[in-house]
Amino acid sequence: MRVTARYYNFFSTVTGKLSEQVDGKGKVTVRDLIERQVRRYGFKFRDLCFIRPLYSEKDYINICINTLDLNDRRKFPDGLDTSLSDGDTVSFGPVGGAA
Repeated sequence: MRVTARYYNFFSTVTGKLSEQVDGKGKVTVRDLIERQVRRYGFKFRDLCFIRPLYSEKDYINICINTLDLNDRRKFPDGLDTSLSDGDTVSFGPVGGAA
């Protein structure tokens, strides 16, 4: 299985990349992908995956799958344990504005 990891904002600073292909064997979840990237880029990568806006009492996941916000429990009821599919694009960091 191969997914594309795209890095926005501080993620691109930590990784030194805008995107990369990530290969995996068997079932790979978002959590697995995060842990793999933490081993590669360090704990700062994990810290960037979770944010707490000033107006909120809870953390939010700073990740989208195929442009859909992982925080949307209607679309992703398994949250971080959502399985990724071959060809998925996982975006790390705030995504918005014109491309």
